[in-house]
Amino acid sequence: PSLVGSEMCIRDRFWEFPTVSMGLGPINAIYQARFNKYLETRGIKDPSNQHVWAFLGDGEMDEPESRGLLQIASLYELDNLTFVVNCNLQRLDGPVRGNTQIIQELESFFRGAGWEVIKVIWGRGWDKLLEKDTEGALVNVMNTTSDGDYQTFKANDGAYVREHFFGRDERTAKLVEDMSDDEIWALRRGGHDYRKVYAAYARALENKGTGKPTVILAHTIKGYGLGHNFEGRNATHQMKKLALEDLKQFRDRLEIPISDKVLEADPYRAPYFHPGADDERIQYLMERRRALGGFVPERRTRHTPLPIPAQKAFDGVKRGSGKQEVATTMAFVRLLKDLMRDKNFAPHVVPIIPDEARTFGMDSFFPTIKIYNPHGQNYTPVDHELMLSYREAKNGQIIHTGINEAGSAAAFIAAGSAYSTQGVPMVPIYLFYSMFGFQRTGDSFWAAGDQMTRGFIIGATAGRTTLTGEG
Repeated sequence: PSLVGSEMCIRDRFWEFPTVSMGLGPINAIYQARFNKYLETRGIKDPSNQHVWAFLGDGEMDEPESRGLLQIASLYELDNLTFVVNCNLQRLDGPVRGNTQIIQELESFFRGAGWEVIKVIWGRGWDKLLEKDTEGALVNVMNTTSDGDYQTFKANDGAYVREHFFGRDERTAKLVEDMSDDEIWALRRGGHDYRKVYAAYARALENKGTGKPTVILAHTIKGYGLGHNFEGRNATHQMKKLALEDLKQFRDRLEIPISDKVLEADPYRAPYFHPGADDERIQYLMERRRALGGFVPERRTRHTPLPIPAQKAFDGVKRGSGKQEVATTMAFVRLLKDLMRDKNFAPHVVPIIPDEARTFGMDSFFPTIKIYNPHGQNYTPVDHELMLSYREAKNGQIIHTGINEAGSAAAFIAAGSAYSTQGVPMVPIYLFYSMFGFQRTGDSFWAAGDQMTRGFIIGATAGRTTLTGEG
């Protein structure tokens, strides 16, 4: 019990957005950024100084959830969102795209979905070579080399790169004829050039106000800095120990003053090195941590408690239905209507509906609390003459996700964790259709638990089907 308790305590204080499963990070980031805009347009809180960052892998982008809702980010003009995709070209078993280029693929995919794309492909060492490339020969070699070959280059040396990369065109071979093999080998990829990365981050933040989400595609090497036997290898993810020679190279690269004799005494117990509190690097690190507000990320749960609705809100349910049979879904919707009459409680309720409001009898909420849409409703709905007409509004309260259980679950997490992330308690109520909504999003509900999401998830029809013959 003490272990579980301490584990929960650590999670409660530290983790803010745990998603665990690959693919859930992207969708959760999109709906977190969307919910921030929702809070702003509804006048509940101004989160305009907040920015949502998602740090992802190129292999992770194969998950359907990673790409499946990119259009939502551009549709809702989420310029408060940035994806950073670490393109090391590698999954656990092999290349992400052996015969093509994942960066180019992702660029076209994100651009097609309406995103601003920033590519950080080559480090500063390449700049002079690109300037000398007046005929575009180097750019052509770069663009026609497959990711599988790029991985092989990094598993060899400068001489191999000279022959098999620059040697593909006599013009590119001439570009590096005055460079040594070591100089060629020292050419970095963009994701390992801190100046290039900084420039990309700065540019991403400049996109605020454009109405477009941003993705940074950073070209990197898996295992970078760990030595020849680690970098770019298919087995990198499974390698748990540095061999003695790798350890020495790692020490040399970081300029750590530990002798060969000490390392050779026990390669698997290398001593911990600290340069001292007065070292300029430590001083810089301490200053930056203070500016950031602490030494580790902090999950804050301080918020103003939400008042519980008065007992009269529950009177209708207590009276029951008499001799008339009533569906549980109908009874719940009736309760929700009564709760929404409480002026203190009602603004905090976030109904989340995956295109089933009419099935659940919730269409009566359309003309009253309306459906959230940052653009409002610039068309005349076909049922505009009816009492329960479909109504969208900039300050709408309902989050209507369409035929989209995954997005509904992500919206539920964003709303249900607002007490921590925003200091504002919200009450998401997600009604999903029968078993389908649960079967498709069980993993997301697990993430909701990890984030200590607060709210209600309700299966709104009994059994696996509601239509005779459907099942």
